Amino acid sequence: MKRKKWISLLLAATLSLSLLSGCGDKKEAETEPANEAPAAETDDSTEPDAPEEPEAAEEAAAPEANDSPSWKEDTSDCTITWFMAYDWYGKKFDEANNLFDKKLYEETGVKIDIQTGDTDKLNMLIQTGKLPDIITLDANSTQRKLLEDNGMVQPLKPLMDQYAPDLLVPQSMIDWYTAKDGNWYSIASYYYGDDNIADNQGYYETHNQNYVREDILSQIGMSIDDLQTKEGFLDALRAVKDQNIQYNGQTVVPYMVLFSDIADIQIAQQLGAHEEDADGNFQSLYTTPEYREAMLLFNQMYREGLLTDDSFTVDKSQLEQEVAAGRVFASTAKTNVSNSRLSLYASDNNAVMRYAGQFTGDHNDRSIIPAQNNMGWTATLVNKDAQNPDRIIRLFAYLNSKEATLDNEWGVGGWTLGEDGKVVRDPDIMALRDANPTEFTAKYAGDMGWTSDYTIVQGTYPVDEGIWSADTYLMTHDDRMEIYDDKCFADVAPAAGSDEAAIQVRIKEYRLQALGRIITAPSAEQCEAELDAALAEMENLGLSQLISYQNELFQANKAKLGLTFAYPGNR
Repeated sequence: MKRKKWISLLLAATLSLSLLSGCGDKKEAETEPANEAPAAETDDSTEPDAPEEPEAAEEAAAPEANDSPSWKEDTSDCTITWFMAYDWYGKKFDEANNLFDKKLYEETGVKIDIQTGDTDKLNMLIQTGKLPDIITLDANSTQRKLLEDNGMVQPLKPLMDQYAPDLLVPQSMIDWYTAKDGNWYSIASYYYGDDNIADNQGYYETHNQNYVREDILSQIGMSIDDLQTKEGFLDALRAVKDQNIQYNGQTVVPYMVLFSDIADIQIAQQLGAHEEDADGNFQSLYTTPEYREAMLLFNQMYREGLLTDDSFTVDKSQLEQEVAAGRVFASTAKTNVSNSRLSLYASDNNAVMRYAGQFTGDHNDRSIIPAQNNMGWTATLVNKDAQNPDRIIRLFAYLNSKEATLDNEWGVGGWTLGEDGKVVRDPDIMALRDANPTEFTAKYAGDMGWTSDYTIVQGTYPVDEGIWSADTYLMTHDDRMEIYDDKCFADVAPAAGSDEAAIQVRIKEYRLQALGRIITAPSAEQCEAELDAALAEMENLGLSQLISYQNELFQANKAKLGLTFAYPGNR
């Protein structure tokens, strides 16, 4: 298997990790942080103009604290370097003006020197050996495995056992991220497993949802219940077109999605497509009958004028603008509407765009669809030469605590817990969060959920506060569908530099080119002919070789989880 030249050079290099943190001497654990109130004091030591800490939050944190939380054992001044492999991440640690950062510093004595960059910068840091104390990157990235396999990061379990037994991470995460050498190196964000869902009352989420303008749905005399089948969904789109529905003087587009992303895959999965065949082997979605059904559906939408040419050229920001302007009746995927519909609501109190579920088709009577990034989004690792691994792992314990997790989500002073265990938000801070998320985060929240368990937030999420909460509740309690753990499928990407990785890129590029021809075909028969031609070309590009490679990884993943079949419909 071929590798990029830099990886080969890296494996042969002698590592010299020299960028180290600066922390106070451990024997000075009782000293006060400079220019701040003593870290050992209670929350009453906050400045007069700071919001009071929620009593419920203090109570919520007490069970995990026991006599004293681990991060209180040493609160001497400490600066830790933390690299995030995301050049869009603009946070600067600001203990003077940001209440989350201020509280973190008071609780732990830690200041964070945040560094950011793209994957090229991360590759350079790896090559030179000049790694910061903490590294956060994509959980499924080849760089993570490279760092782990070459001894550049240190095992977390011994650190947790010795210094931070109150760092409560799911055992399934440890098991999943255990490397070839038997050690666990990575804490994943937005990780979901049966154990943390059960413990924290969290839930699986999925990308594969349909959203519709419910206010327009009422205009055409239909309801959400009418949209649960392919034909019912089509009937709603037809009614929007036939009745020439207008909004603010603009013609409403019946349906708009992102074919530049994975709209074809999302709809195919709603219709029952999956990546495990009846024998338990990995298969391509593109070769399934459900994917063919999805292509025929899109083709029908296009020929009936329900899907415009814009869908083939629009990017995410443009789609969001269309939703915000109220010009879209229906779309697919929460990520396409989550922010833009808030802008719509700000200009129109009567507009409602809500979760409409999934529709069934010719091959299923119930949707079984994969969870959203079930293995996690990011992975956070500790440099093997970090000077203060004890302070780092205790920092993780703090960020993972219930109180800090909810502070990060709802803002310091922005929440309490009701008798039902659900968050009650401060109305003024909530209003700022909804109206100006940037200002809210800069003042109250942390944007530091890299080592937090998000199911903690889910378990306290207020169901009755706002349309978004209602959507989330409906999605996760929809008995018409099953959302399943998709770890086995999520970690089968070819290694960078391999022949299979190159094949995957070529197939993806070709698929995006072919979609337009398939969907805009003048008839259903021609649509199928174009699909057949595309599948033949994918095979020429190496599809079978890619699937064979992925199947090996897939089988290893199933063995790791003790599964014979990964797709619930096969079990």
